[in-house]
Amino acid sequence: MSEDLRQSTRKLPRRRRRPLVYECVACGRELPFCWTCPCGFMICSDCMEENFWGMTCNGIVWTCPDCGSIRGFGND
Repeated sequence: MSEDLRQSTRKLPRRRRRPLVYECVACGRELPFCWTCPCGFMICSDCMEENFWGMTCNGIVWTCPDCGSIRGFGND
């Protein structure tokens, strides 16, 4: 295998798609962390706790109210 082909087939490290600014859609505050959905929905931990009853039914996953995507809390 030639050196050029070997370098082109080497896997590149995956970059995380982290937003530059986290802004909660519920309270409007800019924070260092928000629960996010790929559709762009962001909610801070305080607002998530306040709205927990409507965002999850089992405490393991939450449902995005904008697009309906099921997202994990990272506790699986």
